[in-house]
Amino acid sequence: MRRLLPLALLVALAAAPGAVRADIRSKAAREAAEYVLKKFGRTAVREGTETLAERIAAKAARHGDDVFAAVRKVGPKALSLADEAGEQAPAALRLLSRHGDDATVWVLRRPGGMKLFARYGDDAAEALVKHKGLAEPVIERLGGPAVDALRAVGPQGGRRLAMMAQEGGEFAAIGRTPELLGVIGQYGDPAMDFIWRNKGALAVGTTLTAFLAQPGAFIDGTNRLAGTVAENAVKPVVQEAAGALAWLLRAVTALAVLVPAALGLLAVRYPRAAVTAGRAAFVHMAKMRGS
Repeated sequence: MRRLLPLALLVALAAAPGAVRADIRSKAAREAAEYVLKKFGRTAVREGTETLAERIAAKAARHGDDVFAAVRKVGPKALSLADEAGEQAPAALRLLSRHGDDATVWVLRRPGGMKLFARYGDDAAEALVKHKGLAEPVIERLGGPAVDALRAVGPQGGRRLAMMAQEGGEFAAIGRTPELLGVIGQYGDPAMDFIWRNKGALAVGTTLTAFLAQPGAFIDGTNRLAGTVAENAVKPVVQEAAGALAWLLRAVTALAVLVPAALGLLAVRYPRAAVTAGRAAFVHMAKMRGS
């Protein structure tokens, strides 16, 4: 029953006005201080319960009620981390209340992590905590779309995404990276697995376009990427052959029109030459038949 009391106090804090709210906050602070003392011991809590409770209550009045859950998760250092975060103190306490020490290690104690957190918010912090050590360089390189993609995949998907996101890696070779990350963010691990297995085929522009137009159909197997690749490979050959045939037909048609016209003109202007040319053509055709 005692463990449920802080939640009840927090609910009451949200509804209570003025002095009543301050009194409830003081009680919540004292409950948190007693809990911290039991959990972390005297070595971690160098001050007395009353002093710690006063500090917690002061931080709650200044930065919000997330401080209660934060100190329960990480102890008195939540208060010093809030001081170090400056204007980001309310957000830092919110992170600590959700992620505990992971928020300290992968966000609040890392300049790069804090920079990404300030820029992209809680979603970036979640990605940084979820994919420890992998997420930060990926988000730095690929930006906001990488945040949603990393949040949507598990550990294996995160490792694969990080490998493909390296400078000069598969994402760079494939192109249209923000759109691919959007697909991963929407479909999660199945999308990451599909892209990983088909990264070579997706480097073909027409194949990539077909996949991005209907990613769900390819991911669930309704559409086959192999058929798309074959179709895209055959189309240029067929188009080239058709073009060559059309050119040949035009040439034959032109000859069929121009040769008789030329012979007719030759017969009118140079009768003797026409007769000679006709005889020569007749002899040539007779030889070809004989051969």
